Amino acid sequence: MIRTIALIPPPFNYRDNDFMSKPTNSRRVFILRLACGTSALAATQAFAADPVSTERLTETDAYAKSMGFRVDTTKVDKARYPRHTVEQKCSTCQLYSGAPGAEDGPCSFFGGRWVDKDGWCRNFKIKKAA
Repeated sequence: MIRTIALIPPPFNYRDNDFMSKPTNSRRVFILRLACGTSALAATQAFAADPVSTERLTETDAYAKSMGFRVDTTKVDKARYPRHTVEQKCSTCQLYSGAPGAEDGPCSFFGGRWVDKDGWCRNFKIKKAA
């Protein structure tokens, strides 16, 4: 007869109430469950980590063009975007998450791609006071 180790206890059988009489709390079962749990946790952490994007956004990008992105806020077409002001910059936008004083930083609207702090797009949202 081959002896097997149950990692999961058998389902409860209402007819035969010997479920609790079979001990599954052995050191071997504990070690196996610990190994399985640790490997599952490690796998979820590895797949859940978002890769950090270091790609810079350019004005020639198709999506950037459709959003009116400019690397320099002073070069935005006033006729096409009449609500734009020179004070509107990526560094004062809610979606920009660059460090204060840095020349560039990631923009969550463009998928974390890096934009210049003096850039602008038509999705500009003023950063609220903290």
